[in-house]
Amino acid sequence: MSDAEHILDPSPILPTPKRRSLLRRLGCGIGLLIWAILLLLPCIAILLISQGEIAVQLGSLPDQSLRVWLIQDAAERGIGIAYPSVHSGEDSTTCLQTDTNFMLWMGKGETSSYCECFVPDGDNWKSVRTTQASCNP
Repeated sequence: MSDAEHILDPSPILPTPKRRSLLRRLGCGIGLLIWAILLLLPCIAILLISQGEIAVQLGSLPDQSLRVWLIQDAAERGIGIAYPSVHSGEDSTTCLQTDTNFMLWMGKGETSSYCECFVPDGDNWKSVRTTQASCNP
């Protein structure tokens, strides 16, 4: 085949595409996740400002919910975050430890924990004790 015929050949030889690495795909996936979270932040802020609180139920125990609320006092301003964790207690009790943190831009807030223990009472839960400390495992 001469050079003129090779140039006029309608079926050029295409290189085989390179396979992308798994690490590169993972990096793109993490980047997209961070980008999506950044895009949702204004929506979350508007929801928090309009309702004053966001609560997501995490289980069947009373007050077992992740809670984020807006603090707008005269001396304190910021956001409070309360998150629960479940611990097994003695005598078939189930204890719910709720840790509270504050992100304040005005004033000062201290973290706190409290523990409330429950026993099953049919389809509901009955509170048996509450302490202003962490639950003992």
